[in-house]
Amino acid sequence: MDLKCLKIISICLYILIGSLLCITWLYDSSYNVSLLKKGPVSVDLWSQEQAKRKERINKVCQEHASKLYFDNVPIHNYHIIFIPKYNVLHCEIPKAASSTWTVGTFMKLADELGVPYRQNKEHERTDFQKYFQIKNMETFNRILEGDPVSFTNVRHPFERLVSAYYNQVQSSGKTFDQFVQSVLMTANTTQNKQTYFEMNQHWRPYNTYCAFCNINYKVISKSETFKEDKKEIMHMLGLEDEEMRLGVHIGNTIESTTREEFRNLTEE
Repeated sequence: MDLKCLKIISICLYILIGSLLCITWLYDSSYNVSLLKKGPVSVDLWSQEQAKRKERINKVCQEHASKLYFDNVPIHNYHIIFIPKYNVLHCEIPKAASSTWTVGTFMKLADELGVPYRQNKEHERTDFQKYFQIKNMETFNRILEGDPVSFTNVRHPFERLVSAYYNQVQSSGKTFDQFVQSVLMTANTTQNKQTYFEMNQHWRPYNTYCAFCNINYKVISKSETFKEDKKEIMHMLGLEDEEMRLGVHIGNTIESTTREEFRNLTEE
């Protein structure tokens, strides 16, 4: 096995065992094809796919509980918020349609939700998240007992890594290969293999934000099926859906770019 293959395997191990990033891609891709090529999907088919995604999460959680289960869910990082009026629990993952949900959907409801007006627009998003931050584990457990509409959105981990590189790193002059090396070095040397706090938030493992083995999410949305997933979530919340996406790259461009970048990884 050559060094290039070993490098890609190293990335996969960091992604899969350390974080649950890959598990919702371990299924027959025909569902994605049917969604993207055949238009609207029946609720039954959508529900069946949700069941498959959650079944795979449960399977990985059972097999790797010691690595993935949190004694204390990471509720203090502002990425898990709860909006009481809509009984919605949302876990935001950077570089996975987080702006569309937080900025493009929930923050538009700020006045209705009674969120104080902020003149400092630079910190407006963080202030909104802090306003709906869960204060402690007692409150968190009480929220879960109330059967909230809990959801998060994930995307293919390699595409997320490439997207983060182009948005956050490329302008510095660092090549994608150098970027991958630095990501792996940080992953290997981090003190806590559950939190990866030393790692940049835009490529930090999904499980560090959303604690998939602690929270039984009602909906696992994916960027590849974002339109259909968002429509169903908005229906659950009793909100009107708007076909709008912010700050996420998806489709043939990022897919082909991801293939090209990983194909060009060196063997060093």
